[in-house]
Amino acid sequence: MRTKLIAIFLILFSSLQVDNLYCSELILSYFPLKPGMTWTYKVVSDKSETRTVTVTNLPPREINDTKLTPKKWDIGGISKYYLIGTDDGGVYRYGEQKSENSEPIITKPKIYYLKNPVSDGTTWDISTKLGEDNLTVNLTIEGLNDTIKVPAGDFEDCLRIKHVGSSQRDDASISLEAYEWYAPKVGLVKSLVIIKKLEKGQTKSSEHQTYQLESFKP
Repeated sequence: MRTKLIAIFLILFSSLQVDNLYCSELILSYFPLKPGMTWTYKVVSDKSETRTVTVTNLPPREINDTKLTPKKWDIGGISKYYLIGTDDGGVYRYGEQKSENSEPIITKPKIYYLKNPVSDGTTWDISTKLGEDNLTVNLTIEGLNDTIKVPAGDFEDCLRIKHVGSSQRDDASISLEAYEWYAPKVGLVKSLVIIKKLEKGQTKSSEHQTYQLESFKP
């Protein structure tokens, strides 16, 4: 099976300013958007050959008065572009592009990669699509002290996010469970995705896919 594949209101004005500044800096430590930063991942799946994925932050641009950072994903000679924005809620996907200069397809509702506050128990939902199935996926921050070992090195104080989602149709069901680890000042260093699918009249199938950081350019 081939699978198609981030507002706190306080009473005192001064406290609001400090808290939002702190959370913004903290989120951007785990999800840095500095232009030129590059990550190379080794992607291993039990259903397909091993691949290499390279992600690069491109220079920021403004669309509809919104400052965005384009992220370029290179996968086996195919490039994808995602537009990343930030607001009081956190870091989110604004939209995607087929090419660097093409008209963006706006993501509605926003898909948050990481939300404020960055602390144990923070939870939120996103909508995504796997093949023909639409899934609502719940994300929860489960910890901020994991140590992760990947080809690029050992990373301490990693933030761990758990993803859980499922979808049911008359003739099929699909479930997703995933974990992501983000290292301070680096970003995503590892992810593990498990997808299980059951179609009417067929045996249950599953896919395990792992992303591990191989190299990183700050």
